[in-house]
Amino acid sequence: MPTPSNDQQRLRAGRLSVGVAAVLVTIGALRFATDTLYEFNPHYWRALTDTPLGLLRYVVRAPSDGTWLGDLNAQFFKLLSIPAGLALVWLGHRFGSGTLETKAQNFRDPVIRAVWIASFLAGFTLIELDKQLSLFGMGSVMVAGESAWLNHLAHLASAAAAWVLTGALRFEPLTQAEIDLQRELDELEPA
Repeated sequence: MPTPSNDQQRLRAGRLSVGVAAVLVTIGALRFATDTLYEFNPHYWRALTDTPLGLLRYVVRAPSDGTWLGDLNAQFFKLLSIPAGLALVWLGHRFGSGTLETKAQNFRDPVIRAVWIASFLAGFTLIELDKQLSLFGMGSVMVAGESAWLNHLAHLASAAAAWVLTGALRFEPLTQAEIDLQRELDELEPA
């Protein structure tokens, strides 16, 4: 079996990174939508329980039904919260202006990563405090199966996962044409 060329490896890494980030952003957006829906109608999820789509109940915000999946959904979906937010930031960097090399340097800067992660952590902590203590009048409520202290631990673990994720996502081209253009631009630079 022939070994993949460097170009193929770069394309694969770039496409995989964009795919992972897009999946995380989609999960985060859908979860945010169902969190918001839950605030307006805490019983909306019941429409899913007696249908062929019954497993969706474990993806949307809903109280735990006492099962392992129910507890995971109610409590530990938060483990993806900061990685989903950071993936959105990464996609903004990835498809923003500038060269891939410059974008990679800017995003990999530990201070920039730490500020983004700390911002998400602070925001999610405020939401959890409002759920727990009704401090800000946002009307957020905990669902059955949620525990305030586990929410905070889940968000801390989420922050650590987001830090690791930033090291795994690659700023690489998505098409061979981008690689060819990058080579042409490199040849034009004075030595």
